[in-house]
Amino acid sequence: MAHSDAVALPLDTTTKTKKKGKIFTKRSVPLYLMILPAMVFTVMFQYIPLPGRLIAFMDFRTAGFQGWVGLEHFRFLFNLDYFWNAFINTWRIVLLGYLFFFPAPILFALLLNEIRVKSFKKVVQTLTVLPNFINWVVVSTIFISILSPRFGYVNDLIRAFGGEPIFFFSIPRLFPWLLTYLRIWKGVGYSAIIYLAALSAVDAELYESAVIDGAGRIRQTFAVTLPALAPTILVLFVLSFADVFSGLFEPVLMLKNPMINSTAEILDTYIYDVGLVRRRYGLGAAAGLFKATISMTLLLTVNWVTKRFSPEGRGIF
Repeated sequence: MAHSDAVALPLDTTTKTKKKGKIFTKRSVPLYLMILPAMVFTVMFQYIPLPGRLIAFMDFRTAGFQGWVGLEHFRFLFNLDYFWNAFINTWRIVLLGYLFFFPAPILFALLLNEIRVKSFKKVVQTLTVLPNFINWVVVSTIFISILSPRFGYVNDLIRAFGGEPIFFFSIPRLFPWLLTYLRIWKGVGYSAIIYLAALSAVDAELYESAVIDGAGRIRQTFAVTLPALAPTILVLFVLSFADVFSGLFEPVLMLKNPMINSTAEILDTYIYDVGLVRRRYGLGAAAGLFKATISMTLLLTVNWVTKRFSPEGRGIF
């Protein structure tokens, strides 16, 4: 009898089968529909235009394809001082962005998280998010007017203290700093939303334990809050390298002028000027491919470094 029971147990376990999960269910279909627009957008504007990168190796003009030129466009670009000047200017603005623009939303989220009056917190968050929805054309017009040497409020204040008016947008070395400030003013509130969402998921018992241990607000920030934000910060930092030069074209195009071209001309505006304005499509495509290659290389490098030095030994992808 005992022997039959011992045999029956394996037979029962082997006869059990698991139902295969269905791909389309009442719960999953709405999720697929939500992600569908993003997938369509990605395919249309990221994958379908990929064959157009071949223009970088063609003699392609308004009249159409004239023949293959190989790497001639790249050789021509790499021998232009103006191209390398735009390359250096781009990196100068990017580095200022990582020094000030990237940590600004984190700091703002930490400060906003300390506000205990919910109504005041909502007002501050709403007011700081609104600039994100203002077009760069409007933003540039506003700040050019504010900083105008004749009618700007800033120069009116300088004159009131006995100083001479300053044409801020005519000083080349000042432009990268002004642009970084405008990017922070416009995007800090919106960018902080994801950090605030991560902070809302922090267990309140961790703060209670920190208080019991005698930790003050600053100590709680470094011991509890920042470690909780670390995964979110890491993901956003790595993904930012996917298109490290993005978000610069429109503000630079709106704010630059011939007096500050030495520091305001960047790769995106150079590609626009050469590829579209001058209709040298091959050169523009070559510069764009060069920029995309750098972004991809940086992304893969940063992801590899993350895998190598993170405690879990894995990257973002």
